[in-house]
Amino acid sequence: MYMGLVITTLMVLFVYFRAKHVNEIKAHVAETYPELFARLSKDKMKIGVNNLFMISLEESLKFGELSKTQDKRLHLLTKRMRDFDTRFMAISVIVMFGYIFSSLTSI
Repeated sequence: MYMGLVITTLMVLFVYFRAKHVNEIKAHVAETYPELFARLSKDKMKIGVNNLFMISLEESLKFGELSKTQDKRLHLLTKRMRDFDTRFMAISVIVMFGYIFSSLTSI
């Protein structure tokens, strides 16, 4: 029972902090690169501006215009988000292994 609460809490925290990191990147791109932000925000397929923006932003950070910039703040924000994702996944794996091994020892 407690493990379900722990896992749910971890997921809520992940969504909260991931959204916080994404909003920081979004605000920085909107402030620093307004013309690029406008292009990334166009909703040509009518799937929702936020969904489309996130897809476009991640692609641009990996392979597009934003990957070629020398913007230290943008690179710091992106690195912080990637590090958070990696650490969160590691913590999740540790919690899951702890749950598995604790249930095996109780048998």
